[in-house]
Amino acid sequence: MSGVPPHAGLKAALAAFLASTIAMMPVALAKPMVLTNAKIHTVNPKAPSAEAIAIDDKGVILAVGTEKDALNAAGKDAEIIDLGGKMVLPGFQDAHMHLIEAGVNQILCEFEPFGKLADTLGTVEDCLKSSKTDWVLGSGVSMTNLLDEDDNPIALLDEISPDRPVLILDDIGHGAWANSAAMHAAGYDVLSGNPPGGIILRNPKTGKPNGVVLENAQQKLRNLAFPDTPENVEFAYESMLPTLKTMAENGITTVSDAGGFWPQGHVKVWEKALANNTLTVRASNALYVYPDMPFDEQMAALTKLYSNDASSLLRFNQAKIYVDGILEQRTGAVLEPYEKGAGIDHGFDRGFLYFDVDTLNRYSKALSQAGFQLHYHVTGDRGARLALDAIAQSDPAPGPHRLTHLYLVDKTDLPRFKQLGVVADFQLAPSSVDPEYVRFIRQFIGDRADTMMPAGTLASMGAAVVMSSDFDADELSPLIKIQTAAMRKTNGAPDVATAIEWMTINPARLLHQGATTGSLEVGKFADLVVIDRDILQLPVKAIGNAKVVATLLQGKPVYDADHLFEK
Repeated sequence: MSGVPPHAGLKAALAAFLASTIAMMPVALAKPMVLTNAKIHTVNPKAPSAEAIAIDDKGVILAVGTEKDALNAAGKDAEIIDLGGKMVLPGFQDAHMHLIEAGVNQILCEFEPFGKLADTLGTVEDCLKSSKTDWVLGSGVSMTNLLDEDDNPIALLDEISPDRPVLILDDIGHGAWANSAAMHAAGYDVLSGNPPGGIILRNPKTGKPNGVVLENAQQKLRNLAFPDTPENVEFAYESMLPTLKTMAENGITTVSDAGGFWPQGHVKVWEKALANNTLTVRASNALYVYPDMPFDEQMAALTKLYSNDASSLLRFNQAKIYVDGILEQRTGAVLEPYEKGAGIDHGFDRGFLYFDVDTLNRYSKALSQAGFQLHYHVTGDRGARLALDAIAQSDPAPGPHRLTHLYLVDKTDLPRFKQLGVVADFQLAPSSVDPEYVRFIRQFIGDRADTMMPAGTLASMGAAVVMSSDFDADELSPLIKIQTAAMRKTNGAPDVATAIEWMTINPARLLHQGATTGSLEVGKFADLVVIDRDILQLPVKAIGNAKVVATLLQGKPVYDADHLFEK
């Protein structure tokens, strides 16, 4: 294939955006700086609040305290920034998101997840006409909704595009819809069973693929549609730049990209941003572990891509290991069977595993011994148990290791998080805790829905808890998540201050940068966010209405809505 360059008319717009982004990139501070007249919440229990902060010309905090303290530390030549009573927090750290995918998805043909079938097919036809690439590519369709509308959706795509491959990614990263040309390119049309770590759904009458693939079965199609070519790396890079801007607009100074699809050139995309000085976050990223790749070959590739230079903005020091799928597709691995009659019928009544247990343990041991932090995707209680078992057999030195999502955890496994030093990573977004969503999930797991995502329980038992977004599958805004966690009556944060810790110092410790970021203390980098009002004094339900007005990365503004830092 010839690559996947931006759609017609987009390249010029992205080039203009790139130019403006480079123009706004941080430059070295000309002299020390003092932020004063501020309501500073430091997330340092020894000195929790302050009115001023001094920053040296290298972006390191010199003083946190009174205005006098800050001015004395910075010296007479310091630049004084009056924040007019605004709040200052440590920069938010989002420890689980899909930044490159989010950028690419914004540029692919966009589908409404729960749209009517006729509208969905109309979008496919429009995409076919407008696309200039070998593959017709889109994203956003709910596979569950699609299969409710038609049990053989491959025929619908074949009628529109009989010869040109079509690949429509789902709305949550766990499935895809393809036509016969795409399935043939992947060899799925002649495969009698399922590929490792994936599921190929089939027409019950003919036994042939129905065009919907789940879990790791989509990755071969993705790799074919987005091969590691210079054109595709450039496309992904240009798609990434607006998403980096979105991070800054939300006060996010550190991310952990949990995609890590290295055969698609994702490592090169991040390296390009670093080389071009367009990287406006610290990034401690993961590399995806493929269930269908030979063990020795994959270990050699991952080890070669590993990087962990603490002085760099960019590291690839985590291994993303999918243990199971998701509850709404009945692919999350559960200890007790799913409720009968609901959801996709793929023959797995207790969910699905990406790896057999021995291979899961083998990868966990080998990757941790190679220096990788282990980052497990788990949604079901059996998946959580298997991940904890794997960590118990792995090298703790690169840790803390973590489990992310954690919709279900058996009560007997809850104490193991603290015992093993495992971090629990939750996405407490409004969509995840909404009563309507809980009712929706109940049809698959019954009363188990009442104890989903036990963040509060684990925190009360002494486990380390972090809160992330899983963007772009869930809402990005840290302020909205802080509000949601503090408002959640069961298994939320006990107070707003704790919810802030879950998005600042706790993820900093998880990502091996707690000594330099995550709180506002002397000697740490001035990664911080300025907010238009003091969220500790607001009614909790109003926190999401607060606005980020500036974001600083190592003392340098990467976002400045109110022009507070203009010279």
